[in-house]
Amino acid sequence: MILRRYQNSLRARLNLAIAAVYLVAVLGSLAFFVLAARAVLADFAQRIAVKQALLERNRIYSAIEREVTLARTLAHDPVIRRWVLAEDDQGAKAQAFEQLDNYQHLFRDQSCFVAVDASKRYYILTGPAAAARPQTMILDPAKPSDHWYFHTMDSVEDFALNLDYNTAINAAKVWFNVVIRDASGRKIGVGGGGVDITAFIRDVVTPMDKDISAIVVDASGVIQAHADRAIMEHNASAVDDAKKITLYSLTTDPESAARLKRALADLSAGREGVEAFPVILGGGRALAAVSAISEIGWFNVVLVDVSRVVGDRVFWPLFVLIMASLLLVIVSITYLIGRMVVAPLVGLTRASKDMAAGRYGVKLPVTRGDEIGQLTASFNLMTEQVRDHTENLETRVRTRTAELTVANEELSESRQRIMESLRYARSIQRAVLPGRDALDAVFAEHMELYQPRDLVGGDLYFFREFPDHVLYAVLDCTGHGVPGAFMAMTIHAVLGHVTGVIGHDDPAVILRETDRVLRETLGLAADENVLDCGLEIALCCYNRATGGLVFAGAGLSLFILGPGGLREIKGDRQRLGFRQAFAGREYTAHVVGDTRGLRFYATTDGFLDEGGGEKGYGFGEKRFGEMLLAHAAIPMAAQAALFEETLSAHRGERKQRDDITLIGFAFKTPERP
Repeated sequence: MILRRYQNSLRARLNLAIAAVYLVAVLGSLAFFVLAARAVLADFAQRIAVKQALLERNRIYSAIEREVTLARTLAHDPVIRRWVLAEDDQGAKAQAFEQLDNYQHLFRDQSCFVAVDASKRYYILTGPAAAARPQTMILDPAKPSDHWYFHTMDSVEDFALNLDYNTAINAAKVWFNVVIRDASGRKIGVGGGGVDITAFIRDVVTPMDKDISAIVVDASGVIQAHADRAIMEHNASAVDDAKKITLYSLTTDPESAARLKRALADLSAGREGVEAFPVILGGGRALAAVSAISEIGWFNVVLVDVSRVVGDRVFWPLFVLIMASLLLVIVSITYLIGRMVVAPLVGLTRASKDMAAGRYGVKLPVTRGDEIGQLTASFNLMTEQVRDHTENLETRVRTRTAELTVANEELSESRQRIMESLRYARSIQRAVLPGRDALDAVFAEHMELYQPRDLVGGDLYFFREFPDHVLYAVLDCTGHGVPGAFMAMTIHAVLGHVTGVIGHDDPAVILRETDRVLRETLGLAADENVLDCGLEIALCCYNRATGGLVFAGAGLSLFILGPGGLREIKGDRQRLGFRQAFAGREYTAHVVGDTRGLRFYATTDGFLDEGGGEKGYGFGEKRFGEMLLAHAAIPMAAQAALFEETLSAHRGERKQRDDITLIGFAFKTPERP
């Protein structure tokens, strides 16, 4: 019970919410901190890798530059060149060997060689007092161990570095092979020196830091210098390049191998600078920085172990300090909210329970002027009002009940009077509609579907009979309900006046004059403040003697159904009335010469625009025409109910939104004289 009360208290929920916010803040800060730290470390590691790559490149070039320069000097020495051109000249040979002895002592490894192209003899001097005991061998293009020489003569223009195992001295060295040319520039041999692998590794790729290592490779990725002596000895002994260990064979990650190949290709194509990117090499992750030693055609690959160079643990004290500060702020805020907000609310809660129990005399002290103090004062005022209302509630209820009873009776009487007036107005409006007897006397068959949206409406159908002519029309006036009914009655009177006084045998003239009289009656031309109103009409004039029909329309069409199918005669777009319409316009009279065997239909847009279906689209002229054709064989007297059912099925549960009037008629065959 105590635990449940604690769980339902504001203080407990506030503490839980603050704890949750703190937890989310800690997790979010930790995630952001880790990402930011890793980004900083990655950038720092990349900077270290790039600087180390440049440093190692300069160190490698410095270690090799002296040996390359000395080898080139040997190859360009005139004494050596004269002897190579006259190998059997003993005097030139003695001078050359004496000169080679000097060069031998200048090379770091005290090794130098000369290969004469004319005789294919290979002279190598190594160790002290070598001039007296030069080692000589014949180079054979069929021997794989001698391929380096023939490759140099065929492909190298100046010098090349070659990692090779020399069988003459039984040693693996990095050789500096320089082409010897005569005065005309013709290749006459190869000369140079070598460095033992151990010394080369010590001077070139021995790491300065245990977390940073360097590898030297050629353009095809073959390793030329590596801290692992076994790799160096393997590549020095392997005659076939395909069997040598490459940089790509050190990784099992295809993406790392592809990235290394792309870096070597870009640097070989002349791109300057250092290519730095993460790789998986030797079973571990590292940041690789690749730079070109363009002077000798090799590439330096520096590998930095990011996790060991600098770890994110150096940032953890800062993170702990930030979290501790955040915790202190959260605790302080929790304490202040509990004292300044929660405690007063607890007092208000207890007082509210007392008031709910019927103890309305409770009153809290107002000691503050802030929102809590204002809430306490409002609570005290509320208790006073509740007590006052409670004590006087019965009297007020009786008074209010009597007032509501009187108002309800008045409202009911008013509604009854309005409904009586509307029903009477409906009777008046229906009284002006033509009677069935009058229509039966003129038409062979006819149908009328008349459905105002309210008790009265703005739709009307008009019939007037003359000795030789019959006028039949359907009208759609502006508005619905009472306003529409007033407009319909006004237009009925105007139309009756025009057909009785001005003429009745030309529907186009009747429409024009009705428009004029209506404008004068409603003051549409004189007063700009008059509400804009008017009507649409489809008017037919039937000549009893000839059996012909003339139609004129304003906004409404006449549909004719006969043996040839259904066709539509559209009325003019100019409506009657409406201030913005062009006054005095002539309307078009459409003549239907022979009405025998034809049925005529006219409808207001209430039928065509009635919404229905899934999307509430209007009934439409297409569906209207299909409906007429579908019921063409049914007598008109039965069509009204069928058309109403069709429209109701289309409308569904929706309410009728406009007045609907549809008339149909067919004329009796006139008697021939």
